Amino acid sequence: MDKPFLYDQDFYGWTQQQAKALEQRLVMELDWQHLQEEIQALGRQEYRELVSRLSVLLGHLLKWEYQPEQRSRSWFLTIREQRRAIHRHLRQNPSLKSRIEEALLDGFEAGVDLALRETNLPLRTFPEHCPYLFDAAIADNFLCDTRQDWEG
Repeated sequence: MDKPFLYDQDFYGWTQQQAKALEQRLVMELDWQHLQEEIQALGRQEYRELVSRLSVLLGHLLKWEYQPEQRSRSWFLTIREQRRAIHRHLRQNPSLKSRIEEALLDGFEAGVDLALRETNLPLRTFPEHCPYLFDAAIADNFLCDTRQDWEG
């Protein structure tokens, strides 16, 4: 079956065929254009994962800081979970560290939107730019100390 046709009509079949061609080093069987596109897409997916985790973390840090009377075990555990997930993701993808500043900016925009959705606070409550440094935001003892048990 034609490689580009297989890619468009049966993506799973295409992946299996390409994996087999790679395993057997059948260079002529490789769909180079689509392989390149898919590998680049995998990299973008890893970046999006980092931004997504940062969005949730930053949104909850904003809620924690700007609405202290509403703090909950759920917020505490979400902050803890996202910090751990970000650390794990960066251990598994250390090259993403080169894009930390960009990810923090992207994550902050979505984090503000999350905080707006989940609070009754107006947009003007939150800073225009991320008030947190990356290393501080992911530190267990920053703003919400997740090194210990929840004490509400």
